[in-house]
Amino acid sequence: MKKLYIVLLSTIVTLTAGEIELAVSGAQQAQMPIAIMVLDETNSELNDIAATIKKDLQFTDQFKPYIKNCAAQLPKKVLRKHMQKLCADGTPLALCISSESPGTIEWRLYETMECSMIQGKKHTKNNSPIRGWSHAIADEIWKKLTGNDSFFFSRIAYCKDSKNGKGHTIRKVYIADFDGTNEELLVDLPTITVAPRWHPNKPRITYAEYTNTNVELMSISMDKKRKSLSNFEGINMLASFSPDGKAMAYCSSRGSGSCQIYLLKDGTLKRCTNNPGNNSSPIFIDQDHLCFCSDFQAGNPQIYIGNITTGHLQRITLGGYCTSPSYCPKTNKIAYHKMIHGTMQIMMYDCTSKTHTQLTRTSGNKHEVSLSPCGTQLLFAHEISHKNTRLSYLNLLTNKTKYLTSANEQCSYPHWGPVYPKFPAIT
Repeated sequence: MKKLYIVLLSTIVTLTAGEIELAVSGAQQAQMPIAIMVLDETNSELNDIAATIKKDLQFTDQFKPYIKNCAAQLPKKVLRKHMQKLCADGTPLALCISSESPGTIEWRLYETMECSMIQGKKHTKNNSPIRGWSHAIADEIWKKLTGNDSFFFSRIAYCKDSKNGKGHTIRKVYIADFDGTNEELLVDLPTITVAPRWHPNKPRITYAEYTNTNVELMSISMDKKRKSLSNFEGINMLASFSPDGKAMAYCSSRGSGSCQIYLLKDGTLKRCTNNPGNNSSPIFIDQDHLCFCSDFQAGNPQIYIGNITTGHLQRITLGGYCTSPSYCPKTNKIAYHKMIHGTMQIMMYDCTSKTHTQLTRTSGNKHEVSLSPCGTQLLFAHEISHKNTRLSYLNLLTNKTKYLTSANEQCSYPHWGPVYPKFPAIT
């Protein structure tokens, strides 16, 4: 079968009818043009979907999408002429979006040289918002173009500070789309709420709520129904769920002064750590292993991986001040923070090669790193002054950083959610 080889600076693309492979090499890659053809320029819904897909693909810094409005029901000869014109103008790909009935959205991805369809799919509308369908389509297009899973359908959770009528600081929990847009207030209480964490299998969030007597671990659904998960004395926070969602690990002081890691499984509470130090930030690596932070050996916090069945403990950092691990099963890597020359930077530990890599070197402390579901993006809080912390992204494919929130906001504890079967929106 004939292949079309397109070389754009250091981006090499091989196209075959029904097959596409995108290989990126070099530090300065070109952004691949892709035309998003709306096959009914009078359909506002299609235009909204095209705008969202364009924004999603632009966010990756690897594509240069643009929208082209056309008439509905283009004859094949006319469509071929459009494709030939796009090819002549240097656009190798075209995504056609149409709606043949009020209840469906259809997309078809073409390579423009031969006007051959690479892939197509029809979506039946459901109760998700329009941007939910748009993100789902963008995910499918990204996977076809790159062979990798994407993150457009996922959402993020974080905290934001504000002042009450008496001038006291209160902290609320918000959720937003992956790029910080479409922000929604989830936990609106006149107190301090911190450390939201998405459940791996259902759209619920756990968080810690400050009360008059303790810090209580809570859970909230998208319809804002709240329930208590742990109401012991002292601090109870930073919950993490096993991949199957049936076990929960969290840190708790239980009023003793030092934090320990606890595991709640099948209704039984088990203490996983028993040392004189502070143990925090547990995350599941798999059903049997927890990664967490502890200062019981070195005085300064270090990162450990422990087997919750056998009790075997492995320390993966050997010095410095290391905190807040985040794990991605897609890449088998752990992101964490380390104090380097007085500034908290982001590090990456490869669980396969057992190697550490420093990812950030800029000024300003970085806090609470969270990996995207696909492992190609990092979300974190960047301290730009003693009063302001902004949510930021680091694209691991391009090494580019973007801010999500404004410079005058105080945002913290970001956490990237998984890709659920249904788009998680507040009801």
